[in-house]
Amino acid sequence: MTKKKLIQLIHIAKSQLGLDDDTYRAALLGSAGKTSCSQMSLPELNQVLEHFKKAGFKAKAKRRLSPKSSPKQHGEINKIRAIWITMHKQGFVRDGSETALDAYVDRMLNRAIVGANVSYHTHFLTQQQAIQVLESLKKWHKRELLKEQQGDNNG
Repeated sequence: MTKKKLIQLIHIAKSQLGLDDDTYRAALLGSAGKTSCSQMSLPELNQVLEHFKKAGFKAKAKRRLSPKSSPKQHGEINKIRAIWITMHKQGFVRDGSETALDAYVDRMLNRAIVGANVSYHTHFLTQQQAIQVLESLKKWHKRELLKEQQGDNNG
């Protein structure tokens, strides 16, 4: 990992752990013997990062919340995203991110082709694949809405 990336992670850890500047500098001094990341070598930065991980810092993978730019997209893909986001807002989908949508698309299309192990992403779908995913998503959404409606009528 580069020095710049390590420093970024250390600063993220500082924020995540809620450290004030004095506590942060004391932690740097205690784990690497220096009070500034810019003065540290790679091994020292790694020591500081490990110290923060032991203190409870967890590096999180970035979740894409919006689609990657794509030169050509057809209307079905936008409808898929709209239904996915709507289902998330209604509480039917736990994770409304683009990454979670890609995982759903991947499962749907790999299930359709028995034995296939191809990675599918929403923004690369052919129109035929997009229609297939859109129809399955609409059916799922309708089932969830009906379940919710029946629950309201029974309660």
